[in-house]
Amino acid sequence: MYIVSIDVGTTNTKVCLYELPEFRLREIEKFATSQTFENGQTDVDAEQIWSEVLQALKNLSNKVENPQQIKQITVSSFAQTVVLQDSQGKVITPTIAWFDPRTKKEAEEVKDTFGEEKLYHRTGINAHSNQSLTKLLWLKHHKQLAFQRMDKWTCMSGFIASRLTGICATDWSLASRTLLFDINEKVWADDLIETFGLDKETFPELVESGAQIASIKDSISQETGLSKDVSISISGHDHMAGSISTGLQKKTEILNSTGTTEGLLLLGEEPHLSDAFRNFAISNGSYVIDLEYTLYGSMPTAGQSFTWIANALNRSLEDIPGMCQEILEEYENDFAAMMDRMQVFIPHLRGSGPPIRSSTSKVMIYGATDQTTDHDILFSMIAGLCFELKQLKDVYETHAESNIPRMKVIGPAVKNPLWLQLKADILQSDILAYEIEEAVAKGGAMLSASKQGLVDTLPKQETKTYTPNKDREKALEDFYKQFYLPLYHLKNQFEGKG
Repeated sequence: MYIVSIDVGTTNTKVCLYELPEFRLREIEKFATSQTFENGQTDVDAEQIWSEVLQALKNLSNKVENPQQIKQITVSSFAQTVVLQDSQGKVITPTIAWFDPRTKKEAEEVKDTFGEEKLYHRTGINAHSNQSLTKLLWLKHHKQLAFQRMDKWTCMSGFIASRLTGICATDWSLASRTLLFDINEKVWADDLIETFGLDKETFPELVESGAQIASIKDSISQETGLSKDVSISISGHDHMAGSISTGLQKKTEILNSTGTTEGLLLLGEEPHLSDAFRNFAISNGSYVIDLEYTLYGSMPTAGQSFTWIANALNRSLEDIPGMCQEILEEYENDFAAMMDRMQVFIPHLRGSGPPIRSSTSKVMIYGATDQTTDHDILFSMIAGLCFELKQLKDVYETHAESNIPRMKVIGPAVKNPLWLQLKADILQSDILAYEIEEAVAKGGAMLSASKQGLVDTLPKQETKTYTPNKDREKALEDFYKQFYLPLYHLKNQFEGKG
């Protein structure tokens, strides 16, 4: 028996076939998430993504001896991007990428019209150019004819699910990122919809994460060779779906989901709607498991930083793992010498995340000399990524009154021992690295299969643990307080955000 889990990521889309009950990854179809770039703006090509997903489903169906054994398809994706469709189900372009900053003016409009405090207490998130409402308003202002043709809109995973079922839906976790969802009542916020002149008839149906929406359409069944009884579900926001594969515990564990971006996810029994979290721009959300809530803060750059630095150093991206291994050996054997050469590297390549979120924040490097090597710069950049996470973790522990001794890591970081050891030493936490191939897709599969009764229990995943070294921990804490934080605050003052 099998389940297919689709993960539409910012960089790549993965269509994974898992064999139950062990959730063994049998096959994977992977392709770049189609995007177009023009004049500093990024659009997602939803039709091309669907075309490639459909082809991947055909390929997987052909690779299974008996396609009737594929029982479910579930879809997770990045949040905030909205796909508009007309009455015939055709995509109305543009589909603005979640990170595209063109909607800054609309974010200010939302904040000024509804009120920042009232908005946060209602939706659990701040007005920001990333959020879905700002994209809908930009399209309303700038693409009026296209906007008027809209029959329905939904999030990216909901779009794929709609092509599979004919039903336009989204789950609570993705609705939580729209600025249009009442986080307390778990319904669309009618007053927000009315305030901004939107039509509730165009909104997707709200569904439970991982629960069956419908069976696959007959036309898709015939085209792919899949059974017409295949159940379709939305497993939600990618970071949240991925956490299922780790068995994340409330309050005492935090998930570090790494990819193009990097985020910290903390689970609780209720949303945290205090002014402290609002000021830090920490997002509340509805979790993919019923009656639980999330605190989530993200860094705009993580894995993308390694691509950038490879280009900046005129290196191949394939060189970076070997460099990191060499740095790790020196880090463990001659730490004092490395600290003497360490720079402050504030990695705001695409702006900054909490505690001071800004889409215009810039990179800062201090401390380089004519003796600085490529290894020194790479080491300092990775440490900078960890210092950024440390600030965010400190906010969680202070204002959510949680002691978080363990951090669970999924994504590309688990293949980088230097990055993981630096996380342990800088964040002063045990780091449990989940070496799960396609953790988001696997978590989505586990969620959907368990919710719909395909399995009774979920298998435990193997981990590798990295523990803090007390001597390095103290030296890095001193560096953080004496150099990193003062220059971080100075930079923010210079950029007008202090």
